[in-house]
Amino acid sequence: MSQVLIATHSTLAEGFAGAIRFFKADADNVHYLNGYVATTEFERELREALEALPAGGPVVVCTDIPGGSVNQVAMRLAGEYGFLLVSGINMPLLLELAFEDDPTYETLAQTVASARAQLMLPLADIPAPEEPSAEEEGDEDEEEL
Repeated sequence: MSQVLIATHSTLAEGFAGAIRFFKADADNVHYLNGYVATTEFERELREALEALPAGGPVVVCTDIPGGSVNQVAMRLAGEYGFLLVSGINMPLLLELAFEDDPTYETLAQTVASARAQLMLPLADIPAPEEPSAEEEGDEDEEEL
């Protein structure tokens, strides 16, 4: 079975893990690491978390902010530990991973695409308020004088 390690800044990872357990109570393959909460030694904490995972299956590390400090450390360790890395995570992605038995790069790419499609504006048919044009803004300034 695959292992999923959610690593984020602050306590977001713990929140994601708790929400996953709401949908899948037996999500024993989902682990979390709250970055920069207990210490500032995130690389050491990530190494410890990776080494504590059950052996035998693929590991997917999920980080919150692409290019953020958590993701940068994970990128440095990915080659050494041989895990798959996803950044910019959302709940649909994590739920799919929690139920995935044997993720590969190809299936993970499909999961990411599917999760990306879940980001939407549900009320998109309602027009957004229009911003005033430069001319209209100038007119308002003249009226105030």
